[in-house]
This record gives sequence, structure tokens and C-alpha cells, in this order.
Amino acid sequence: MNAMSRPLMFRPTLSRSTLSRPLLSRPLPARPLVSRAVQAACAAVVLAAGPAVAAAGCLGADLAVTAADPAPVADGGTTLLHPVAVNTGDAATAEPFTLYVHLPPGLVGTGTSPAAACRTLPHGHTVACAVPAGLAPGSAVAADVRISVASGMPAGVLEGTVETDLPGDPTPADSTSRFEITVVPSS
Repeated sequence: MNAMSRPLMFRPTLSRSTLSRPLLSRPLPARPLVSRAVQAACAAVVLAAGPAVAAAGCLGADLAVTAADPAPVADGGTTLLHPVAVNTGDAATAEPFTLYVHLPPGLVGTGTSPAAACRTLPHGHTVACAVPAGLAPGSAVAADVRISVASGMPAGVLEGTVETDLPGDPTPADSTSRFEITVVPSS
């Protein structure tokens, strides 16, 4: 990989006199640089807060998603899913992102959210909620996704996923979550 194709990396540097011994025994991990503005903001925080903050480094925005399993539903019925995306990073999201809910065949979803513009994609198996830039650290955005089960759907457990697509997310593994929809026999 040549120098031009490598992503920019930011590793906070501090003098040995400002760090305690336990911190010196662990090298700081290199993380992709989200933007020069994030680098400058992080440097200001490190200078103001001291060595404890420097040990954590600068993540930028980092999204984690969850969705608890919805209530069981009979064929032909509906249930409600509540997916949530939380910014667990140390900076607000600099770009818009999308919260997706992917449903298995036989299920159709529609979504609403006070903080995002939700729409159902063709065929109804995916709901996409566009979230504007600026989700602050520690803040969350949630949606309500009404799931309709086709008439005649056999009883069983179906699996769906929730995911986000934030560019430059430093830990993409926590940006996807699975949930189960239990279809019960109709009475």
C-alpha cells in the first residue's frame, strides 16, 4: 500500500512526563481520522482534560444499534419494532446516516420517527430512516416500525436485522443487530 492510498491516521502524542506509568505500558491504537475538524477538537479536549482523556483517543462518531424482539403476532396481524441507534462515540455525526430495518419475505414494514425521515423501500421488506447529521455523543434516534405479517404465514420464528451506514464508523461490528419475530398460529 503506498502512502497515497493509506487512510489518514491520528495518534495523540504526549510527552512521557504528562502520562502515568500504566498508560505508557499500553500503546495508543491508531484510528482512522474522520476529519481535520475532529482532529482539532480532539486535540483541544486532550490538552484541556489531560492524560485520562488521551488514553481513550479520539473515536469521532460511533453508532451502535439495538432492536428488542417485537411482540408475537398472528398471520395477517401487525406488531411494532422499536430500533434504536446510539452515538457511543466522542463527537457528533458529521454526516447524515440511515437506520435500516430488513425484514424477511412475507413481512412488510412501515416506519415513523420524530428525528428521521422514514420510507419503505420497494417490495416492503426494508424500511430506511434517514437521520440528519449532528447526532450528539450519547444521544439516540429511535423509530417505530409497524410490521405486517402476510395472511396464511405459517407459525414460526423469523429473523430480521437492523443496521446503520455511517461512513467512517470506527466499530462497524456494533452497527448491526438481529431481532426475531415470532409468528403464532391464528386463533
